[in-house]
Amino acid sequence: MIRVGTSGFSFEDWIGTVYPENLKKSQMLSYYWSVLKFDTVEINFTYYSLPSYRTMISLLRKTPSDFVFSVKLPGHATHEGWKKGLDEEVIERYLEAVKPMEEEERLAMHLAQFPYSFKKSENNLKYLKKLSDLVRPLAVEFRHRSWDDERVYEALEGMGVTYVIVDEPDIAELFPYRLRVTSDTAYFRFHGRNERWFDPQVDRYDYLYSDEDIERFARDISEISKKVKRTLVYFNNCHRGQAVKNALKLKEILGI
Repeated sequence: MIRVGTSGFSFEDWIGTVYPENLKKSQMLSYYWSVLKFDTVEINFTYYSLPSYRTMISLLRKTPSDFVFSVKLPGHATHEGWKKGLDEEVIERYLEAVKPMEEEERLAMHLAQFPYSFKKSENNLKYLKKLSDLVRPLAVEFRHRSWDDERVYEALEGMGVTYVIVDEPDIAELFPYRLRVTSDTAYFRFHGRNERWFDPQVDRYDYLYSDEDIERFARDISEISKKVKRTLVYFNNCHRGQAVKNALKLKEILGI
């Protein structure tokens, strides 16, 4: 099973580029699945603030029963906890909020997106283990190249954690595009290849993949999907709806 979607669905700059000019914010998710025909989405606002139970119920009611969500962990878990110590109460509150999705079997994955500053070390590996004991099913995205190590992939497999295959610019020590699986789920995230990634003056996700790029990704996804039970694919190059264009092209090539 291959599911394709985008990293988020509610963006002001999608009005007029992806969504009709008169579409209300409250109608975006319904349009996303009913018109664009996506069957999954990443929820990213949970990184910035803990979601409410009511909000998660609302997302469920705006989508059909076969639509699934991947939800990003709070920033505390990925950007602060490994430095200062993990506040398990924050994790408990987060898990309580997303419980409705889990109960309806529509929670595909919890996503832990770690920053570039999170580098491979014994302490950080121990932190991953602690987090994986609290949150399941868990997918982990690395940004720093130091994690591209066979021992890391083996450790993730031992933890039952899904490694996130990322595509991003080949600059500095950013994590490379590495086709590996460490669980029965494959998880792809496409960020684009904006070479000004580290420039705070630009949107690092302002990038449109070419059709040739998408064709290559489609081949990779097809091959990887043969090794797992399910494959989740999300485009995060969301600036002005570019993620939607690339995701729709991928679906067309894959015939899904």
